[in-house]
Amino acid sequence: MSNLTQILGGQPYYDATAGNSNNNLLDFWKGTQAQYDDLKRVNAALATAPTAATSLAFTSFATAAGVFNVGDSVYVTGTTGSNTTRTAATVTAVPLATSVTVSIAAYTSTATTGYTIDKYMPETVYLITA
Repeated sequence: MSNLTQILGGQPYYDATAGNSNNNLLDFWKGTQAQYDDLKRVNAALATAPTAATSLAFTSFATAAGVFNVGDSVYVTGTTGSNTTRTAATVTAVPLATSVTVSIAAYTSTATTGYTIDKYMPETVYLITA
């Protein structure tokens, strides 16, 4: 049984942008360097360069199975082309072991390769152990 003052599921933090600490919980993740690295996949490819796309089907991963699950919050980052901003998305399908489909707000880029998909959340502190 937990103490009434104990907070489960995270610790509150002050959000300077919002100007308060209400409903802001900081999570903690602990794992090895290999487990941390496993939270992202690099060099993903698209069949065509997206123009205001709301669904992106990435391919060419070494493996996506076991890393991404339907409903996961992820971030898409283009490393080449015109859009290199880290953009929030949601996994909608993992059709093959080497691909993942995400829904995203109107995404445009001139690139078809070089994308990174990661599960690093901004409200999480990552502790890497030996």
